[in-house]
Amino acid sequence: MNRLLCTILTALLATGAIMAQNQSGYVKTKGRLNAQGAVIAGKRLPGATIQVRGRNAVVSNANGDFSLAIPSRKYYLQKVSKNGYALIDPDALFKIYSYSTNPLVIVMGQPEQQREDKLAAEKKLRRSLQRQLEAKEEALEELRHQNKMTQDAYNKALEALYQEQDKNGGLIGKMAEHYALVDYDQLDDFNREVCACILNGELVKADSLLRSKGDLDQRLARVREQEEAQAAERVELSRRQHNLELSIAGTQAEKEDIALDCFNFYQKFIIECQHDSASHYIEKRAAIDPHNSRWQLDAGSYFQKRGLLHKAKYYNDLALQAARQQVQADPQAHLATLAMTLDNIALMYQEQDRTAEAEDLLTDALEIYRRLDSENPDAFDLKVASVLNKLALLHSSIGQSEPLYASALEICQRHMQDDVAGYAPFAAQIFNNLGALYDANQYAESGEQMYNNALDIYRRLAANDPDAYSADVASTLNNLSTLYHRYGFNVAQVEPLQQEALQIYRRLAADNPPLYKPKLAALLSNRASQCYSNGCGNEGELAYDELLDTYRALAQDDPFAYRPRLASALYEQGIRLYQEGNTGKSEKLFTEALGIYRELASIAPSTYKPDLARLLRNVATLLDKRQSWDESERLYLEELTINKELAQGNPGRYMTDVARSYGNLSNHALLMKQFDMALDYGHQGLACDSTRLFIQANLAAAHLFKGEYDLAEVIYRQYRQRLRDTFLDDLEQFGRMGIIPKEREPDVERIRRFLLGQ
Repeated sequence: MNRLLCTILTALLATGAIMAQNQSGYVKTKGRLNAQGAVIAGKRLPGATIQVRGRNAVVSNANGDFSLAIPSRKYYLQKVSKNGYALIDPDALFKIYSYSTNPLVIVMGQPEQQREDKLAAEKKLRRSLQRQLEAKEEALEELRHQNKMTQDAYNKALEALYQEQDKNGGLIGKMAEHYALVDYDQLDDFNREVCACILNGELVKADSLLRSKGDLDQRLARVREQEEAQAAERVELSRRQHNLELSIAGTQAEKEDIALDCFNFYQKFIIECQHDSASHYIEKRAAIDPHNSRWQLDAGSYFQKRGLLHKAKYYNDLALQAARQQVQADPQAHLATLAMTLDNIALMYQEQDRTAEAEDLLTDALEIYRRLDSENPDAFDLKVASVLNKLALLHSSIGQSEPLYASALEICQRHMQDDVAGYAPFAAQIFNNLGALYDANQYAESGEQMYNNALDIYRRLAANDPDAYSADVASTLNNLSTLYHRYGFNVAQVEPLQQEALQIYRRLAADNPPLYKPKLAALLSNRASQCYSNGCGNEGELAYDELLDTYRALAQDDPFAYRPRLASALYEQGIRLYQEGNTGKSEKLFTEALGIYRELASIAPSTYKPDLARLLRNVATLLDKRQSWDESERLYLEELTINKELAQGNPGRYMTDVARSYGNLSNHALLMKQFDMALDYGHQGLACDSTRLFIQANLAAAHLFKGEYDLAEVIYRQYRQRLRDTFLDDLEQFGRMGIIPKEREPDVERIRRFLLGQ
């Protein structure tokens, strides 16, 4: 590590007047909804520090009230802080405010309460989404039972439904984050009720409420008419200025209300998996005000998550264009908005692996934030540090990333003493990123130091707020144990870390299964792999057993997401146990996996039939060894049927698998002493792929055991150099199993001596 970075680590771990007018306001917590949809009013917060850029800070009184001296009608907030609280709106310090006789309301909350609100909203939304899925499954099932839908159409509809469900899952977190930030005190009764309905899954009621306000197009048409009238009135602006301003304010409020209704419709239709309708309303909202870069970004983000990248690009371009136009009109007011827009679009580009474009946008955003920071010291430090961290993550080399991380850590150093809650978690995140960077570049000691630095911070944070930071402790412990394992540290160093991480995730998963059981599963998978590679087979098997139980529980609640993972894990562990000779347990795992893969293959054939074929082959081989001939033959034939179906669509990829299936059946026929059938299957396999030489061994044995010595000898001579050991192993195995007819034993002995060169 360079000297600058080491210095930063040590510091971080040690712990002319203008006439003004007064803007009144108050600080409060946000209003929330209880389980019945009623509002739990926020409370006023005394002792909060508020500062306008260029002015002295003030502190809210016992009732949360304050009065700010502002230099002009336009102003920025430079600082809002209270111990144990954070701003609900993370962009509050980057907005432009206008003087108003109405009070300025600043909303703050405790991080743990925010996290609880987000998780509660996500839980409700996921339940609503699941109910919608179940209702549609039942509808499809009813159509099939009434013979109004063929089995094939049913399977395709079900597959499409599950694909839509999977895409919807990625949008739920964004929706939950939105609802967790809503201050219900500042919503009117109508919008409170709509939000409550959407959160509680009362989507029909939400739809009815939204439609009760009238047709959106008609309402929007009325707004457009008002705007046209207002444009005409501007001619007489000097005479009617006051009335016009009032009218514009009312129209803007109505426009924003329509936009909010569009957004609520959009959220409702996402839960209902009606993405045509969801797309319609998010686009309608964006079209209401093309100059609102946030609305364009929301549309771009939605289409990005839907995989419609051309539409995502369209709205991202609109967002950027709108932000740049605003900067041209009023740079002082809108530079922060432009930087935020660049930052958000860069994140979308990064998700698309458009690294160079993401870097260009982040570089532009960094330049703007630094310019704003120079004009208003410390106001944009967190934004600067965040962009530096994102730029560092784009690179994999130490030379490129380390200076960026170092600069971000310098900022954390300056602010940690005054704002531990805001900067300590961010510093820990950077340490984790540095640990991963050094680990990837094979600097084990530096990686270890960074992970330990992150762990130290997270442990201190978790001591005061275990609910918020225990998961970060567990994640960092896992990172550190993985590094130790990769670089050959002894088990005594790895084991305590993994056990502590497991203990944390088990506790968290018991309290919040949907959020933490997947993390527990990832840790168990990592532990099992490490145990097996270290020769600790018993510990590995115990970890894998717990992993399978965890996946079974997850698959019960979310089958579409986790049944494929459960099937894959069953298959992987079944192979491992089979290779270790534990055929009894491996057969049970294979049987469970077969049931899941058959179900998945019926829903998504192209995705899961290849996996099903491989599993059928392995189970059939296992049954052959146990001499369960009828059952193994049935599985071999099922595998052959699947591979033939796959080869029809893609012969270049799957015809060799068809050949292998015939070869397996040929070998199986030999084991059952059905030599003619072994020859028939073998020739069919070679017709599909003549390079499958193991089939030649089956043909040679079949001819030999039938008494067709000359035909067998031709094959043995032709492939003696390449298949000598295979020929000898097969003959030994067939002799051991009693497959060789008594009268053919002299011929077999002649071939054996020939192969041995005797």
